[in-house]
Amino acid sequence: MTRQTFAEGPEDFLSLDEVLAQNGLDYMHKMAAGEVPSPTVQRAMAYHISKVEAGRVEVRGTPEHPQTNGYGGVHGGWYAMVLDTCMTCAVITGLKKGQTQTTLEFKVNLIRAIPLGTEVVGIGMLEHLGRSTGVARGEIRGAADGRLYATGTATCFVMTP
Repeated sequence: MTRQTFAEGPEDFLSLDEVLAQNGLDYMHKMAAGEVPSPTVQRAMAYHISKVEAGRVEVRGTPEHPQTNGYGGVHGGWYAMVLDTCMTCAVITGLKKGQTQTTLEFKVNLIRAIPLGTEVVGIGMLEHLGRSTGVARGEIRGAADGRLYATGTATCFVMTP
């Protein structure tokens, strides 16, 4: 199985015209397969896209010390990045050729602390895709036991440049 690749600089990303020439599901499949680069922040934050389906994207990650806050727990921003990624990518899977999106707002509810070294799965699910907005929900669960660590919702602005 091919693993994701990560952009080392702006020149590594596809041009906007190249992105818009494909539908969102194809683009996300290519990103998960390493055919187009993923944002480098995913590598720095210790997670990656692990599964892509129409309306659903999963990411896997294992937070360690670099992802902690000043008290040694997993930083809330880590939960937010994982959820923002899987939820907005779920929206992307529904985009037609010529469309792009950006996050308008998202909300994260932290349920419990993720123990360091625990592999988790972030699951984003597309709930609605209209002409100008996409809505998704998400959750972070333990990969081994399914334990719920966080939930979230996102609204994305759908654009046709």
